[in-house]
Amino acid sequence: MLKKSYIARAAGLVLVSGVLVLATAGSSSAATTRTASCSTSGASGYSKTAWTGDPYDELSVTLSVTDTVANDHHVQIRYLTQQDSGSTRYWPWHSNTSGEGKTVVWNTTAKSDYGIWGFGVEVAQFEGDTLMNSCVDWG
Repeated sequence: MLKKSYIARAAGLVLVSGVLVLATAGSSSAATTRTASCSTSGASGYSKTAWTGDPYDELSVTLSVTDTVANDHHVQIRYLTQQDSGSTRYWPWHSNTSGEGKTVVWNTTAKSDYGIWGFGVEVAQFEGDTLMNSCVDWG
């Protein structure tokens, strides 16, 4: 069986959840903003993704994480994407070591040869390199 990523895009065919869909060639749709957000003890964060509907497009992503407790622990955030196989890709962590009440924002992009079929965020509190607690949300 062919992987979804190997279906001929030139013909405008895409396999989504076992259903073959014919995409209209040359159509351009405006990106919509999708968000994912969660809070855990000591940290709160979100991602905003500009979603065009094409899983092979490069996505514009904003990540934001806030340290919510004065406890000498730092907080981190990372982007999550779902690949065509259904597996999760865990993108690199982004760290906020600025202290309680401080927010750090990153603007970045995400693109995968396997397509991005879903996206979310993981927000965590760390002690050194040890993850203490985290939360996950999908947009």
